[in-house]
Amino acid sequence: MKSLQLEEEIAKEQVNFANEEIARLEKVVEVKQEVIEKLQTEIATANEQTESVKAEVDAVLTQINAERQKVFVKKDELISKMNQKGLSFYQKIRRWAKNTTAVPVKNQACYGCFLAINDKTYAEVIKGEEITTCPHCGRILYMETQEDTAK
Repeated sequence: MKSLQLEEEIAKEQVNFANEEIARLEKVVEVKQEVIEKLQTEIATANEQTESVKAEVDAVLTQINAERQKVFVKKDELISKMNQKGLSFYQKIRRWAKNTTAVPVKNQACYGCFLAINDKTYAEVIKGEEITTCPHCGRILYMETQEDTAK
């Protein structure tokens, strides 16, 4: 009889513990559901913001593309009016020099290769009557004006 009572008490304790664990887990589930709902609203807000930013970016991108097309048309017009020999000379240098096709001369040095240029070449650059190239790297040289330096 004692052993049955002991087993009954142990079973009651286990049932009570199991019920308490179930109640605790139900509270955890409720808290997690609230967190999920909060995160879902944050996701929806973030998605709305993303869509609005995407729309703004698309609008700016279409504007940039339109301006780019205008620049290309203007460039084509100017190229058709240019001296073709000078243009081919420029494009030949641009193939290997990329964005440094024409570079300024400062302190009697080419700012493409950073080597000093001789006095004769420097005098030609100062005159600016003809296209002058660097004897070292072949880039087109020009003198910076005071306006260029101020920028």
